[in-house]
Amino acid sequence: MNSWIKNIFRRSEVDCNDVRRLSSDYLEDDLPEVKQSAIRTHLSNCGPCRAFVETLASTIGILSRLPRVSAPSSFKESVMTRIKRGD
Repeated sequence: MNSWIKNIFRRSEVDCNDVRRLSSDYLEDDLPEVKQSAIRTHLSNCGPCRAFVETLASTIGILSRLPRVSAPSSFKESVMTRIKRGD
């Protein structure tokens, strides 16, 4: 069965792949409540996914406390030139 067809029938369920794919949106509360709730339920029953989401949340927290650094103005141009050359 196509994955999109399976998803139609399990809109309120999530599996480990869904949790990994949606974890950033979950942490930012950027999912419909039915998905947020399904992920919460999955996390309460799945230690590996809970560890994954907790690690991601911790990593995001650590990174958000680092000072922002601006790239040199020539950086974007340099990268684009290298991409066009195929480096």
